[in-house]
Amino acid sequence: MNTTEQDAKQPHGIHAFRNRLFWRWSDELPRPLREGFVKVLHAFGAGANESGRMVFRDGRVITLKEIARAACVDVKDARRYVDAAMAAGVVSMEGIRKRGHTPVYSAVLTDAPDWAAAVEALRETRAQPKRRAPRVWETEEGKGDAPPSLPGEGKGDAPPSENGGCTPEGKGDAPLTSQGVPSNYPKNCGDGRRPPTGSGGAHEGGSAAATPASPDEEKETEELRAAAVGCVLGLMPSRLRDRLPNPVPKAVVDAIRTELARGLTADQLVERVGRRWQNHGYENDAESADGPGILRPVGVAIALVRRGQCTSDRCDDGTDVDTGARCRTCERETEDRKRRREAAQAPVQGTILVGVPSGATSATPAAPRPARRLPAQRTEIRDCERDCGSVHRTLPAPAPAGLCPRCTADDARAVNG
Repeated sequence: MNTTEQDAKQPHGIHAFRNRLFWRWSDELPRPLREGFVKVLHAFGAGANESGRMVFRDGRVITLKEIARAACVDVKDARRYVDAAMAAGVVSMEGIRKRGHTPVYSAVLTDAPDWAAAVEALRETRAQPKRRAPRVWETEEGKGDAPPSLPGEGKGDAPPSENGGCTPEGKGDAPLTSQGVPSNYPKNCGDGRRPPTGSGGAHEGGSAAATPASPDEEKETEELRAAAVGCVLGLMPSRLRDRLPNPVPKAVVDAIRTELARGLTADQLVERVGRRWQNHGYENDAESADGPGILRPVGVAIALVRRGQCTSDRCDDGTDVDTGARCRTCERETEDRKRRREAAQAPVQGTILVGVPSGATSATPAAPRPARRLPAQRTEIRDCERDCGSVHRTLPAPAPAGLCPRCTADDARAVNG
């Protein structure tokens, strides 16, 4: 076979583009190009015509929005991937991107695509994360102010880190442990509850009326609560914490503050979050490759923190937080549901017939009963037996037809004289 015959058997146009993508380019692509970028290239291979142009058979141009839908990516990401493909030399564009103009994209077959240029184009167009607002103690005006502290073990306290937690001063963000928690987070976050105030101490009697707190005490209490909220947010699972917006939505902060106001400590809230993260299946959804992932991180964060269905303020998912025993309110509710379910499933007692004596038992006359209706019988119109020419409605044959009403009346008058 000569060279001309070999060239005739080689695929050309879009078929050669698909073969090159399937057999060669997929192995050469760098890691940043192995997700949405390669999807867009496959969309070009599937949608382009024989010459590689992204147009339909009727001549209508395939838009960038339709390319994004075919590649299952966002339109903004599809534009970045197409620009990266043009930088690599595997896609070309005819026309301009402007309102009222639709450019025509084409798949280009090349022997030496510049994948490094595609990676650099994606890096330049990557969305930059929003910079958080500086803390009070990080500004020039507040350098002398101390950050909110947490009750610890005498080692000193530090401001929350950029990830929302609290790290020891001067150490910055530490590497995560196997549970996804920074290794230098304090084990005891404090309770964030307001200390009791009153005329008597813990070991002496006196009036039960509490004295109003001073402004300094209110400020200290608010700082403790803010520190406890930051500790709970910082010790949330990293898969969820990284998905939360910055700043954290007010609904999540209010849910944590509500539980702290009920008397729960920050440690108890962190334990509840970890328990529900596993028991409610959120961990499996976030870690599994086949799982849906965390679709609504704000709603998941609120569901992990807020109280359950029990009406007891000291109940934490069926356990009394004070004694560690089973919550009695939950047990009574379970027993009540069981009784209601058994009552609904119990068989219904049938009617009991009791004999009634035949003699009169009272001087009061019994109320007359309505006449019992006999079951309806089928009737039909038949001729009178005397051949008087009249018809009347009576029982069907083989019962006798009988006399019509007129003949019956004549017989009655004859008998009565």
